[in-house]
Amino acid sequence: MKIIDGHTHIGQWSSIFFNYKSSINDAIEVFKKSGVDEAICMPADSEPNERLLLGIKSIMDFKIYFCAWINPFDDMLDSFLEKNIDDIKIFKVHPSLEKIRVSDVAYSKYLDIAEENNIPVIVHCGRWQEIAGYKFPLEIAKKRPRLNVILAHMGGDQPALCLSCAEEIKSNNFKNVYLGTESVREFYFVNKAVKIVSPERVIFGSDYNLGLPDMYIPIIDKLDIKPEEKELIFSENISRLMNS
Repeated sequence: MKIIDGHTHIGQWSSIFFNYKSSINDAIEVFKKSGVDEAICMPADSEPNERLLLGIKSIMDFKIYFCAWINPFDDMLDSFLEKNIDDIKIFKVHPSLEKIRVSDVAYSKYLDIAEENNIPVIVHCGRWQEIAGYKFPLEIAKKRPRLNVILAHMGGDQPALCLSCAEEIKSNNFKNVYLGTESVREFYFVNKAVKIVSPERVIFGSDYNLGLPDMYIPIIDKLDIKPEEKELIFSENISRLMNS
Protein backbone atom coordinates (compact mmCIF):
# COMPACT_ATOMS: atom_id res chain seq x y z
CA MET A 1 0.00 0.00 0.00
CA LYS A 2 1.47 3.33 -1.05
CA ILE A 3 2.10 5.81 1.77
CA ILE A 4 2.47 9.55 1.29
CA ASP A 5 3.34 11.38 4.48
CA GLY A 6 1.19 14.47 4.08
CA HIS A 7 2.72 16.63 6.81
CA THR A 8 6.46 16.78 7.48
CA HIS A 9 9.04 19.42 8.35
CA ILE A 10 12.69 19.74 7.39
CA GLY A 11 15.23 22.23 8.72
CA GLN A 12 15.63 24.10 11.98
CA TRP A 13 13.04 25.15 14.51
CA SER A 14 13.20 28.23 16.68
CA SER A 15 13.46 28.08 20.45
CA ILE A 16 9.83 26.92 20.66
CA PHE A 17 11.22 23.46 19.83
CA PHE A 18 14.68 24.05 21.31
CA ASN A 19 16.30 24.83 17.93
CA TYR A 20 15.98 21.19 16.88
CA LYS A 21 16.84 20.53 13.25
CA SER A 22 17.14 17.77 10.69
CA SER A 23 18.43 17.64 7.13
CA ILE A 24 16.81 16.41 3.94
CA ASN A 25 19.00 13.31 4.05
CA ASP A 26 17.96 12.67 7.67
CA ALA A 27 14.33 12.87 6.60
CA ILE A 28 14.71 10.57 3.60
CA GLU A 29 16.42 7.94 5.74
CA VAL A 30 13.54 8.02 8.22
CA PHE A 31 10.91 7.92 5.48
CA LYS A 32 12.46 4.93 3.73
CA LYS A 33 12.91 2.95 6.96
CA SER A 34 9.29 3.68 7.90
CA GLY A 35 7.87 2.51 4.58
CA VAL A 36 6.90 6.00 3.44
CA ASP A 37 7.02 6.19 -0.36
CA GLU A 38 6.66 9.96 -0.82
CA ALA A 39 6.36 12.99 1.45
CA ILE A 40 5.07 16.52 1.56
CA CYS A 41 7.71 18.65 3.25
CA MET A 42 7.50 22.18 4.60
CA PRO A 43 10.18 24.18 6.38
CA ALA A 44 10.50 24.25 10.13
CA ASP A 45 9.78 27.78 11.36
CA SER A 46 13.41 29.01 11.18
CA GLU A 47 14.14 27.40 7.82
CA PRO A 48 13.81 29.67 4.74
CA ASN A 49 11.39 28.48 2.06
CA GLU A 50 13.94 29.04 -0.67
CA ARG A 51 16.71 27.00 0.94
CA LEU A 52 14.46 24.01 1.48
CA LEU A 53 13.02 24.16 -2.03
CA LEU A 54 16.51 24.26 -3.55
CA GLY A 55 17.51 21.26 -1.47
CA ILE A 56 14.44 19.30 -2.47
CA LYS A 57 15.07 19.98 -6.16
CA SER A 58 18.47 18.29 -5.85
CA ILE A 59 17.02 15.00 -4.57
CA MET A 60 16.93 12.21 -7.15
CA ASP A 61 16.13 9.05 -5.18
CA PHE A 62 12.99 10.03 -3.27
CA LYS A 63 9.86 12.00 -4.19
CA ILE A 64 9.33 15.08 -2.02
CA TYR A 65 6.58 17.61 -2.70
CA PHE A 66 7.31 21.14 -1.50
CA CYS A 67 4.93 22.92 0.86
CA ALA A 68 5.57 26.65 1.33
CA TRP A 69 5.40 28.14 4.83
CA ILE A 70 3.12 31.18 4.59
CA ASN A 71 4.28 33.77 7.11
CA PRO A 72 2.64 37.08 6.13
CA PHE A 73 5.36 38.96 8.04
CA ASP A 74 8.13 37.46 5.88
CA ASP A 75 9.39 40.26 3.61
CA MET A 76 10.74 37.70 1.14
CA LEU A 77 7.53 35.68 0.82
CA ASP A 78 5.84 37.54 -2.03
CA SER A 79 8.85 37.42 -4.32
CA PHE A 80 9.48 33.77 -3.44
CA LEU A 81 5.92 32.79 -4.34
CA GLU A 82 5.98 34.77 -7.57
CA LYS A 83 9.23 33.11 -8.66
CA ASN A 84 8.45 29.56 -7.53
CA ILE A 85 4.69 29.11 -7.63
CA ASP A 86 4.92 26.24 -10.14
CA ASP A 87 7.07 24.23 -7.72
CA ILE A 88 4.72 24.65 -4.75
CA LYS A 89 2.17 21.91 -4.14
CA ILE A 90 0.68 23.10 -0.83
CA PHE A 91 0.65 26.13 1.47
CA LYS A 92 1.08 25.85 5.25
CA VAL A 93 -0.39 28.41 7.65
CA HIS A 94 0.50 28.32 11.36
CA PRO A 95 -1.73 30.75 13.28
CA SER A 96 -0.23 29.83 16.67
CA LEU A 97 3.33 30.73 15.69
CA GLU A 98 2.38 33.85 13.73
CA LYS A 99 -0.13 34.79 16.46
CA ILE A 100 -2.89 35.73 14.04
CA ARG A 101 -5.94 33.82 12.86
CA VAL A 102 -6.04 32.34 9.39
CA SER A 103 -9.12 34.54 8.85
CA ASP A 104 -7.04 37.69 9.47
CA VAL A 105 -6.77 40.06 6.51
CA ALA A 106 -2.98 39.51 6.51
CA TYR A 107 -3.55 36.05 5.02
CA SER A 108 -6.16 37.09 2.45
CA LYS A 109 -3.88 37.63 -0.53
CA TYR A 110 -2.13 34.32 0.10
CA LEU A 111 -5.45 32.50 0.23
CA ASP A 112 -6.30 34.26 -3.04
CA ILE A 113 -3.06 32.93 -4.56
CA ALA A 114 -3.82 29.42 -3.33
CA GLU A 115 -7.34 29.53 -4.70
CA GLU A 116 -6.26 30.96 -8.06
CA ASN A 117 -3.56 28.29 -8.46
CA ASN A 118 -5.62 25.40 -7.05
CA ILE A 119 -3.15 24.90 -4.18
CA PRO A 120 -4.49 23.22 -1.02
CA VAL A 121 -3.82 24.98 2.29
CA ILE A 122 -2.83 23.17 5.48
CA VAL A 123 -3.86 25.14 8.56
CA HIS A 124 -2.41 24.35 11.97
CA CYS A 125 -5.24 23.79 14.43
CA GLY A 126 -4.39 23.69 18.12
CA ARG A 127 -5.70 24.17 21.61
CA TRP A 128 -5.32 27.95 21.50
CA GLN A 129 -8.92 28.40 20.44
CA GLU A 130 -8.84 32.20 20.25
CA ILE A 131 -6.19 32.08 17.52
CA ALA A 132 -5.77 28.52 16.23
CA GLY A 133 -9.24 27.09 16.75
CA TYR A 134 -10.67 24.99 13.92
CA LYS A 135 -13.64 27.34 13.51
CA PHE A 136 -11.49 29.94 11.73
CA PRO A 137 -10.30 27.70 8.87
CA LEU A 138 -13.86 26.40 8.57
CA GLU A 139 -14.98 30.01 8.10
CA ILE A 140 -12.44 30.33 5.31
CA ALA A 141 -13.58 27.08 3.70
CA LYS A 142 -17.20 28.23 3.77
CA LYS A 143 -16.36 31.58 2.14
CA ARG A 144 -14.04 29.97 -0.40
CA PRO A 145 -15.69 26.74 -1.62
CA ARG A 146 -13.07 26.31 -4.38
CA LEU A 147 -10.22 26.31 -1.85
CA ASN A 148 -9.26 22.93 -0.38
CA VAL A 149 -8.41 23.26 3.32
CA ILE A 150 -6.65 20.61 5.42
CA LEU A 151 -7.11 21.01 9.17
CA ALA A 152 -3.88 19.82 10.77
CA HIS A 153 -3.97 17.69 13.91
CA MET A 154 -7.57 16.72 13.06
CA GLY A 155 -8.78 20.11 14.20
CA GLY A 156 -6.94 20.47 17.48
CA ASP A 157 -4.85 17.49 18.64
CA GLN A 158 -7.20 16.79 21.54
CA PRO A 159 -10.03 14.23 21.52
CA ALA A 160 -12.85 16.68 22.30
CA LEU A 161 -11.64 19.13 19.65
CA CYS A 162 -11.11 16.43 17.02
CA LEU A 163 -14.59 15.02 17.48
CA SER A 164 -16.39 18.36 17.63
CA CYS A 165 -14.50 19.45 14.51
CA ALA A 166 -15.48 16.25 12.70
CA GLU A 167 -19.13 16.75 13.67
CA GLU A 168 -19.09 20.31 12.37
CA ILE A 169 -17.58 19.23 9.06
CA LYS A 170 -20.29 16.60 8.70
CA SER A 171 -23.20 18.81 9.75
CA ASN A 172 -22.16 21.55 7.31
CA ASN A 173 -21.48 19.04 4.54
CA PHE A 174 -18.12 20.58 3.67
CA LYS A 175 -16.78 19.27 0.37
CA ASN A 176 -13.47 21.15 0.55
CA VAL A 177 -12.31 20.32 4.09
CA TYR A 178 -10.02 17.49 5.16
CA LEU A 179 -8.54 16.34 8.46
CA GLY A 180 -4.81 15.64 8.79
CA THR A 181 -3.87 12.93 11.27
CA GLU A 182 -0.41 14.28 12.23
CA SER A 183 0.44 14.09 15.93
CA VAL A 184 -2.94 12.67 16.97
CA ARG A 185 -2.15 9.72 19.21
CA GLU A 186 -5.45 8.40 20.57
CA PHE A 187 -6.51 5.56 18.27
CA TYR A 188 -10.13 5.38 19.47
CA PHE A 189 -10.81 9.05 18.71
CA VAL A 190 -9.08 8.93 15.32
CA ASN A 191 -11.25 5.95 14.45
CA LYS A 192 -14.39 7.75 15.58
CA ALA A 193 -13.53 10.96 13.72
CA VAL A 194 -12.85 8.99 10.52
CA LYS A 195 -16.27 7.34 10.84
CA ILE A 196 -17.91 10.76 11.25
CA VAL A 197 -16.35 12.53 8.26
CA SER A 198 -15.62 9.41 6.15
CA PRO A 199 -12.18 8.20 4.98
CA GLU A 200 -12.51 10.43 1.88
CA ARG A 201 -11.94 13.44 4.18
CA VAL A 202 -8.81 12.24 6.05
CA ILE A 203 -5.11 12.58 5.14
CA PHE A 204 -2.22 10.78 6.82
CA GLY A 205 0.61 12.83 8.31
CA SER A 206 3.34 12.23 10.90
CA ASP A 207 4.60 15.76 11.69
CA TYR A 208 8.19 14.63 11.18
CA ASN A 209 10.75 15.98 12.36
CA LEU A 210 8.72 16.42 15.55
CA GLY A 211 7.17 13.00 15.15
CA LEU A 212 8.09 9.79 13.36
CA PRO A 213 6.04 8.01 10.69
CA ASP A 214 6.58 4.75 12.58
CA MET A 215 4.60 6.25 15.48
CA TYR A 216 1.52 7.08 13.41
CA ILE A 217 1.30 4.61 10.53
CA PRO A 218 0.00 1.88 12.92
CA ILE A 219 -2.92 4.11 13.91
CA ILE A 220 -4.17 4.15 10.33
CA ASP A 221 -3.36 0.46 9.87
CA LYS A 222 -5.57 -0.40 12.85
CA LEU A 223 -8.59 1.69 11.86
CA ASP A 224 -11.85 -0.23 11.59
CA ILE A 225 -12.29 0.48 7.88
CA LYS A 226 -11.76 -1.37 4.60
CA PRO A 227 -8.27 -1.67 3.05
CA GLU A 228 -9.30 0.51 0.13
CA GLU A 229 -10.42 3.20 2.58
CA LYS A 230 -7.03 3.08 4.28
CA GLU A 231 -5.49 3.66 0.86
CA LEU A 232 -7.54 6.84 0.57
CA ILE A 233 -6.07 8.10 3.84
CA PHE A 234 -2.51 6.96 3.19
CA SER A 235 -2.15 8.38 -0.32
CA GLU A 236 -5.11 8.74 -2.64
CA ASN A 237 -6.82 11.74 -1.02
CA ILE A 238 -3.71 13.91 -0.95
CA SER A 239 -2.67 12.80 -4.44
CA ARG A 240 -6.03 13.89 -5.76
CA LEU A 241 -5.78 17.28 -4.07
CA MET A 242 -2.30 17.96 -5.42
CA ASN A 243 -3.25 16.94 -8.94
CA SER A 244 -6.78 18.30 -9.18
